[in-house]
This record gives sequence, structure tokens and C-alpha cells, in this order.
Amino acid sequence: MKEELPIYSKELFVTDEHIDQNGHVNNVIYVQWVNDIALEHWFSKSNQKQQKEVLWFLVKHTINYKSQAVIGDRIIIKTQVGRATNVRYERLVNIYNADSNQLLASSKTDWCAVNPDGKIIKISQEIRDLFEVK
Repeated sequence: MKEELPIYSKELFVTDEHIDQNGHVNNVIYVQWVNDIALEHWFSKSNQKQQKEVLWFLVKHTINYKSQAVIGDRIIIKTQVGRATNVRYERLVNIYNADSNQLLASSKTDWCAVNPDGKIIKISQEIRDLFEVK
């Protein structure tokens, strides 16, 4: 993760619903966590007007699985924005075992800004400022 940009994080516990037939967190759950924290970060930074005017579509997703998590593990998920273009933001997410600090998965995603009609829009300076160091 880039230390110069603010990091948004959350903690959760692995429960039965996260576990697959192999006894560990299913890979699809990690993808869901990546999506969820991206949206939570957006909603924590933006106001209602911005949330109505700017929607985000996930257009590219890569994830690297490093280790497994099992029921009862305490997880910390950290995210921050990365590079930006006129219409896309890269988002970086790392998922850790909160007790051992072991990296479980890392992800890079590209999100495209669209208006409520689904038309691609330019990311304004106002939106960029939400994610910058204050």
C-alpha cells in the first residue's frame, strides 16, 4: 500500500458463512470483502449529493491469495486509492490476519465513474480531493 495516501480500514471476524468445503474462507468471500470496503470507503468520504451524482462500476479486478483464514480469525481489511485517470480510480486492498499481521490477500481494482444514467463521467477535482491527504 502507498503510505502517502490515507488508509481506510475495518475489522471483522470469520464466521461459518465465510467458510467453504475446504474449511477456510472461500475465495469469493475475499472478492466480496474487496467490493464492500471500496463502497464503505466511498460512502464514508462522500456526501449524499456526490453519492447520487457519481456511481462506481468495477471494470478490472485482480486478486492474489497469499494465505488462508479460518473460522474465528480476526481480519483487518485496509484500502486506499491508487492512480487515477480522468474516469477511473485504482483501488488497493490488503486483507490481513489481525492477530499475526499475516497478509492473506491483496487486490488491485479499477473503478469507473458513471452518472445515474450509466454514462461515463470525468472524475472531478472535488471527488479527487476526498481521497487526498489533508
